[in-house]
Amino acid sequence: MVMKNAKPGKKEYEMESLFQHYCYSKGGMRHTSYTCICGTGNNSSVLHYGHAGAPNDKTIEDGDMCLFDMGGEYYCYSSDITCSFPANGKFTADQRAIYEAVLKSSRSVMAALKPGVKWTDMHRLADRVHLEELVKIGILHGNVEDMLKVHLGSVFMPHGLGHLLGIDVHDVGGYPEVGVGTPKICFH
Repeated sequence: MVMKNAKPGKKEYEMESLFQHYCYSKGGMRHTSYTCICGTGNNSSVLHYGHAGAPNDKTIEDGDMCLFDMGGEYYCYSSDITCSFPANGKFTADQRAIYEAVLKSSRSVMAALKPGVKWTDMHRLADRVHLEELVKIGILHGNVEDMLKVHLGSVFMPHGLGHLLGIDVHDVGGYPEVGVGTPKICFH
């Protein structure tokens, strides 16, 4: 619903309102899991944008990327849904390159998931693929192994791969050793 209605000229808070209305009217949810993050343009790169100091009030512009991170709460359990897409429906070359790098990373992790696999290993796999792709498209230069040793991936994925989800939207547990980033169970 939100993706269909996000267009240049609309406000970020209009997308927040659509999500909330859909949850209330179709999902049986009276609350959101957290304050909706409806970042467009530069706001889409601000981790946890959408709070009182940055209230989802930008006008969506042609060429903006949208990052919408929202979740409904159902019987005290939280959901967390994030999607990124171009507001006008067409990626620029740079947007497509980054989107496809993240998509490749996500697919690599999904292909490697199976019982017994450590979540921290999935985080490291995502980091490796991101860094390899950033080197391939010319954003980074150098040896990926050296980048992994200094945890350079955390610059591009400071939030980690995902997070545990339950009664709290960032439920307790699942964190790897220092320097690896925050592991997460839902995919952003």
